[in-house]
Amino acid sequence: MRKKITIALCALSLAGCATSGYKITGTWEGGDGKTVYLLREVTKGEHQAVDSATVTDGAFHFAGALSGIDKRQITAGTVKRDILLDGVPIAIKITTKTSAKSGKEIQFAEITGSPEQKILEDSQALATGKGFVSLGGMLLMMQVKDDSVKLDSVYRDVEVLKKEYDKKLRAFLDTTNDSYAITYMIGDFLVKEYPFDEVEGYYNRLTPRVKASDPGKNLKAKIENLKLVNIGGIAPEIALPAPDGSTFKLSALRGKYVLLDFWASWCGPCLAEVPNVKAIYDKYHVKGFEILGVSLDNKRDAWLSAIDKHDLAWHHVSSLEGWQCPIAALYNVTAIPRMYLLDPQGCIIGVDLRGEALADRVASLFAGK
Repeated sequence: MRKKITIALCALSLAGCATSGYKITGTWEGGDGKTVYLLREVTKGEHQAVDSATVTDGAFHFAGALSGIDKRQITAGTVKRDILLDGVPIAIKITTKTSAKSGKEIQFAEITGSPEQKILEDSQALATGKGFVSLGGMLLMMQVKDDSVKLDSVYRDVEVLKKEYDKKLRAFLDTTNDSYAITYMIGDFLVKEYPFDEVEGYYNRLTPRVKASDPGKNLKAKIENLKLVNIGGIAPEIALPAPDGSTFKLSALRGKYVLLDFWASWCGPCLAEVPNVKAIYDKYHVKGFEILGVSLDNKRDAWLSAIDKHDLAWHHVSSLEGWQCPIAALYNVTAIPRMYLLDPQGCIIGVDLRGEALADRVASLFAGK
């Protein structure tokens, strides 16, 4: 006997259920007695089970009320997949294979439903692909970080691959602006990878019905918060330990142009940018240009060693909490290097300028001085 849902059952006709509730049916061959969980995200990256179903006679199901569009997560064995609930029934087929390498059972899921589900999965596949390129590139650069020639070569190759993925991502976004699912790609992935004005542009191109939906409203709120740490916003205060143990504040640099540089000793792309940043600093420091490096290291020795080895003569601070650094969270730093250019009043006038673009922008600030 299949498990009955513990949350509100749909009391309308089947046609009514399609618009006022959700229905998930699934099969899991060989899964009898095992449990499938339906989870909802409560905080970023953290999920909480809202329902569960026991597989009986190879099948399971969920049904419940739905006030609007929502994204949930299904977990079953090794399966962990997002599903978009938009009133259209979802079907899940779980299969099990045995790993030839470890001998362990691994579950796979085939999910079908509305076109929104397909868009959600396609967008996640593109984002994952871009993430693999970035992660693979960083690992390669870490291996050659002490060889400037190889580091530069790997950096350029990785950038080429990233640009190819960028083309695919942008083409996909241009054809899905009437999709609820695409709001999750913009809010969960684009905000971490793309300039704010581009992210805001994709939000602005969403259709009115998508903007009026719950995920559309949530995306708008996220974008409004991001404006605080993007061009035109006043950079939030930073107060963290310096290498000598004293607390250094960003506000101590008011009256100067400042490059706020989030980096780490283990970050290949960060080290690849060092020669360019050093050249800019050496040229304009005497004219009123400062740099504050915020390290995402979690080992003090590695942080201080990198400063000394690469002769980074500017101001440095670090919470030594790695990616858990509260300042990184405040500035929405999800990848490094991440750079902010500030004017003498602390207003953000540039974000993620690197290489020639950074050199040209700083030169323009001191033209004629």
